[in-house]
Amino acid sequence: MMLKIEVKNIEYFLFLCFNNYVQMRILIDTNIIIGLEDNKVVDADFSEFLQYATSSDCIVYYHPDCLKDLGRDRNLMRQKIILSKVKKYKELPNPARLTDEFINEVGQKSVNDEIDNIQLFQLYSGYVELLVSEDKEILKKAKKIGLLDKVLSIKDALNKLKKKFEYIAPRHPILTHCSVREIKERIEQPFFDSLKTDYEGFDLWFEKCVRQNRDCYYITIDEKLAALLIYNIEKIEQHRIPDIFENALKMCTFKTNEDAFGLKIGELFLSKMFQLCVERGINYLYLTLFEKYKFLIGMLAKFGFKQKEFINKNNIKEIVMIKNLNKNTARLNKKLNDITMHPFYSDNSNFNKFVIPIKRVYSDTLFKDSSERQPTLFDKELSSLKEIQGNSIIKAYICNAKRKDFKPGDILFFYSSRNLKLIQPIGILDRFSSINSLEKLKAVVRGKTVFTERELEKMYKQSSGNLLVIIFRLVYYLEKPIELKTIQKLKCFSNNFITITQMGESDYIFLKKEGSFDERYIID
Repeated sequence: MMLKIEVKNIEYFLFLCFNNYVQMRILIDTNIIIGLEDNKVVDADFSEFLQYATSSDCIVYYHPDCLKDLGRDRNLMRQKIILSKVKKYKELPNPARLTDEFINEVGQKSVNDEIDNIQLFQLYSGYVELLVSEDKEILKKAKKIGLLDKVLSIKDALNKLKKKFEYIAPRHPILTHCSVREIKERIEQPFFDSLKTDYEGFDLWFEKCVRQNRDCYYITIDEKLAALLIYNIEKIEQHRIPDIFENALKMCTFKTNEDAFGLKIGELFLSKMFQLCVERGINYLYLTLFEKYKFLIGMLAKFGFKQKEFINKNNIKEIVMIKNLNKNTARLNKKLNDITMHPFYSDNSNFNKFVIPIKRVYSDTLFKDSSERQPTLFDKELSSLKEIQGNSIIKAYICNAKRKDFKPGDILFFYSSRNLKLIQPIGILDRFSSINSLEKLKAVVRGKTVFTERELEKMYKQSSGNLLVIIFRLVYYLEKPIELKTIQKLKCFSNNFITITQMGESDYIFLKKEGSFDERYIID
C-alpha cells in the first residue's frame, strides 16, 4: 500500500528537504535534571543555557530510558517533582538502540554505565549534535571514541551556544546602533515628515516597531536625525515574497536627509546589511519603495538587487528590490567578482592577488570600521561624517606605482605598514587607470579617497603628472588579522611590501590553510 501525501506547495516542500532546515538537537544528561533538585549553584548556568537553547531554536531532549534511577528513590514526592521537571523538555523520539559493538568499545559494568552509554550512543549515532553532561565517566568514554568536543559541561555548552547564536551588530564609528525604542521621542522631528506623507499610517507602524523592539542604525547632525535604517528579520509568513521560502531581512526604513545626501550613507547602511546577512546565514535582503526614489533604486541595482513591481494594500504601485545572498546562487553567476556579486568573490587562480601597503594615517580614514582602528572623540562629529571615503563600499587607492598588470576582479590585501604591520581589509579591484590630468584625477576619486584636494594636487605634481588610481570594493575585514610573524613566511614578502606586490598562489594557499580568510564570503 502506497501512502499518498498531498503537497500544496512543492517548492516549499523541497526547501524543507534540501536547505538545511534542521534545528540543533541537544541531549541533556538526565543526571543534570535530577541534580537540579539539590538546588546547587549550577542552576544559574543551566537556566541561562536553557534560555539560549530555546531562544536559538534548538531542541532540548531527554532520554526516557535514563530515568531508571528514579525507580530506586523511595521518596515518592521527590520522584514526582523530578518527573515534572523532565516534562519541560522533549522526549527523544525513536532513540538509537545500544549495540554490543558500542558497549564493547566503551565498557559497561553497572546500571550507571548503561545509562551513560545509552545517552552517549545517541550522539555517536548522529541522533543529536550535542550531549550536555557533568559526568566525568561520560567524558572519559567520549574521549575514547573521539567525541570529546561534543560532550560539554553546562558552562561550556552555554559558551558554545553564545558563540554560535549570540550576534553583535556590525559597527561603524559614525553610526549608532540601538533599539527603535531609543529614538521614539524623535518621531516629531522634521526628518520623519516625508515618511509620514509617503506612507499612510506611518505613526502606527513606527509604534509597532517600538513595541516589537526592532533594531536600527541612525546618524545625527546637530542633534537631529540625518539618516535612519530600521531593519527586521522576517519569517515566511511575514514577508510573503513569492518563491522565497525562508527568512529574509527587510530594510524597513532606509532614509538619508538632504543635509547628509552625498555622504555615502546609503552604501554604509548597505554594507552593514550585507555583513549581517552573511554572518547570520540569511539568504535574502530586500526593501520596498516608490518609483520616485530613482537614486536609491539605481544604487541597489548596481549591487545586484533585482527589481519587481507590486500593488500595495493601499492599491498603490510600489517597487520591491531583492538581493539574493545565497552563495550557491552566486556560484552560477558568469560575471565572477563583478559588483553585482558583492559581497561574495571567487578566489580561484584566474584572479591575481595583490598586497597593497597603506600608511596607518590613511588606513584609519579609509577603513574606518576596522577593529584595529582606535576610536576617537571626533568619530561622531560632522567632520568625521564628511570623510566620505570611510563610509563607502567603493573606495580609491592612489599611488605612483608603475605596474599595470591588474584586471577587474583581482583580490587586494591591504597591509598596514609602519606601526601595525598586518593585513586586515580585503577588497576586490573594480578598475584602474593611469591618470595624467589633475582634473581627471579629482573626478575619478571624488568621494572615494582619503586625500584632500590640496594633497591630490601635491601628489600629482610630485608624480610628474602620472598617478595610478585603483578603484576597489571593500568586502570584509579579517576577524583575526594576518600578523607579521605569518607574513614573514610568505615568499612575496622579500621586498617588505614597500610597494604593491603580487602574491603567488602558493603564498595564498598557505594563508588559506592557516584559516586566514572568512570562507562565508568566498565562492569556491
